[in-house]
Amino acid sequence: GGPEEMGVIDPEVLWSCTSCGACVEQCPVDIEHVDHIVDMRRYQVMIESNFPTELGGMFKNLENKGNPWGQNAKDRLAWTEGLDFEVPVFDGELADDVEYLFWVGCAGAFEDRAKKTTQAVAELLHMAGVKYTVLGPEETCTGDPARRAGNEFIFQMLAQQNVEVLNSVFEGREPGKRKIVATCAHCFNSLANEYSQLGGDFEVVHHTQLLNKLVREKRLTPVAPVAEDVTYHDPCYLGRHNKVYTPPRDLVGASGATFREMPRHADRSMCCGAGGARMWMEERIGKRINVERVDEALGTAPSKIATGCPFCKVMLSDGLTARQSEKVASESVEVVDVAQLLLNAVKRGEKTTENIG
Repeated sequence: GGPEEMGVIDPEVLWSCTSCGACVEQCPVDIEHVDHIVDMRRYQVMIESNFPTELGGMFKNLENKGNPWGQNAKDRLAWTEGLDFEVPVFDGELADDVEYLFWVGCAGAFEDRAKKTTQAVAELLHMAGVKYTVLGPEETCTGDPARRAGNEFIFQMLAQQNVEVLNSVFEGREPGKRKIVATCAHCFNSLANEYSQLGGDFEVVHHTQLLNKLVREKRLTPVAPVAEDVTYHDPCYLGRHNKVYTPPRDLVGASGATFREMPRHADRSMCCGAGGARMWMEERIGKRINVERVDEALGTAPSKIATGCPFCKVMLSDGLTARQSEKVASESVEVVDVAQLLLNAVKRGEKTTENIG
């Protein structure tokens, strides 16, 4: 409670946490701050029913529509419409040659900026000849925003539904062959680390890890270097929470771009401000986190800011737009996913060969 209730922890503090894990990483005595904060949020939501008003809409959307944006499940394949190849959708039978289930996620299916990442990954997998399938309308939110916001009930409901669907998809496959690739760092974290508690044991990789492997195996060949100065922002749920730092940086290098590192990076990286369900809450105190991070990125004088998570992409794009409208940042700077950088490098080579022919 606040000062009136003689509270030790102010509600502002409780709901401002982005669950980025930086405090846990730096703590000399290994205090697990994030777990305690989520526990307290859980009490506020489940017992006291006392939480920021913006979360009410998000909870309702998750419960009724299975995604935080409140979109219809039948539109989960809308991102496939502009592509010039067929995206394989699961039809009740998983063929033996299908290696990966591509988990698109709610952002990847419904958020316009994230759709570009989904399309880029699908195209790269197609070019590399990787056999994959997507669930389409069968997919629902992993429950990450609900759990981080303290609504354990909705998380359990969504997670159990997903585990049942995934177990039926992978039926008859031994554990090592149950492979999922995810473009969202939050989906990746939930599927890899939290679903095993509910009977869902899968081998989950992030798209940057898979694409890096494909480049190393020469199944994807970046032909034309991208002549850009690129800085990379570490998503907290990919970096600190899951220790994936090298593959995305390798991909930036593979695309031929000049890599510029921010002062705070890898395990000391700064959060974009969207974790811990903050994506759906308003920031009311101090300088906006995403603007602070964008300022740091612009300090490396990049032409592109790369990341590997749709939430980060949204937050950094918004911060960049704010700085561009103030004429602090050049109009030519843009925020992209690492997959889009790689696709540019691979595709530009294709075009030149066509021209020669």
